[in-house]
Amino acid sequence: MRKTFTTIALFAVLGTLAVSCQKENIIDETNIVAENDSVYKVSYTIDGATYQITLVGDEAWHDFLNRMFALAEEGHVVTFCDEDAASRIISTKETVTYTTPDHDEAYAWAESMGKSGYTVTVTFDKEKKTYTCYAIK
Repeated sequence: MRKTFTTIALFAVLGTLAVSCQKENIIDETNIVAENDSVYKVSYTIDGATYQITLVGDEAWHDFLNRMFALAEEGHVVTFCDEDAASRIISTKETVTYTTPDHDEAYAWAESMGKSGYTVTVTFDKEKKTYTCYAIK
């Protein structure tokens, strides 16, 4: 009886540990599509870890961008690309750099470049309080 109890308790503890080690998505996906909503199929990386997400509607796109900028402000290097927009353009290996201390300007620039099919990387320098954005086509 004691061996059975010990075995069951051990499996319960190991099962709990296995569940707690599962990788968690940083951004939850929503799969509700309205007729007039834009759909964004986005690939993104956070400090080199690559993810994919499908965003439905402009509100979800803006929420995603807000999250990317929040992560950049925390010191992470974030990169994102709207795959559908990128597939509609011809790749030229053009790189554009934009640096500004203004959050809204950096956000608008990154959004514009992302919708234009560029792969956008955003970093934030905490000491200088500036955003540096790179866009590669």
